[in-house]
Amino acid sequence: MDIPTGKVIEHGIFNLGTYFGFRNAGELPRDEAALQLDFGLFDRVEIGLTSVRHNQQSFLLGNLKVLLLREAGIAPNIAVGLENIGDSIESGLNDIERYERKSAFVAISKQFSLPSIHHITGHIGIGNNRFVEEIGMSKVLNGAFLGISKDFHPAFARGSLTFSVEVDGRGVNTGLRHTAASGLQVYIAAEALNAPAIDGKEIRYLAGVSWTNRALMKQIEEAKRLAKQAGRLASQAKKTTKENNK
Repeated sequence: MDIPTGKVIEHGIFNLGTYFGFRNAGELPRDEAALQLDFGLFDRVEIGLTSVRHNQQSFLLGNLKVLLLREAGIAPNIAVGLENIGDSIESGLNDIERYERKSAFVAISKQFSLPSIHHITGHIGIGNNRFVEEIGMSKVLNGAFLGISKDFHPAFARGSLTFSVEVDGRGVNTGLRHTAASGLQVYIAAEALNAPAIDGKEIRYLAGVSWTNRALMKQIEEAKRLAKQAGRLASQAKKTTKENNK
């Protein structure tokens, strides 16, 4: 999905993937393709690098996000950041506004426990440049963005499903992501669902695949924990044996 959230990736965790965009359900002309890497540092900083390819041209962009407040009790996650640091994409893309340079933002995220649907996460924030447009709802929002996301764990999925709906300051987007136990992620999304009614533009479709080492790191940490536990038990057993032999 397109809006930043108040969360950052944990230290040592990274996501590496690719996505591509299409418009027009009939002909599906490609907008652009991108390779993206996001990684976390010190549980406080998230850095992203994106290589965008369009019309035989390549553009390199960077993103930076810093966690100011971590969610605890009634306090939400709060983060500030800057997107699209680097090359300027002047023309050629149908949705060039999404790559507008040096777009600053502040984002807030909070998980809520609600009846029936249980845990749901809300996101809200405000930004400039790419988050602002002079048509439709953007005139009212004036850079504000918001969204909700919900995780599901159905048995048939063999992993988790995350459904999201958001208003990114320019349009309404929705998407579905599947995360397998291996860390492989596949997602599909539709952006600017309200565009045909506002300015006659077409809905933008996206598909992507990525991999995160989060599950692998958890397995490594669990293996370390079990190894330490086995070492303590072996030491205790050895000590007990010595005492019995006295």
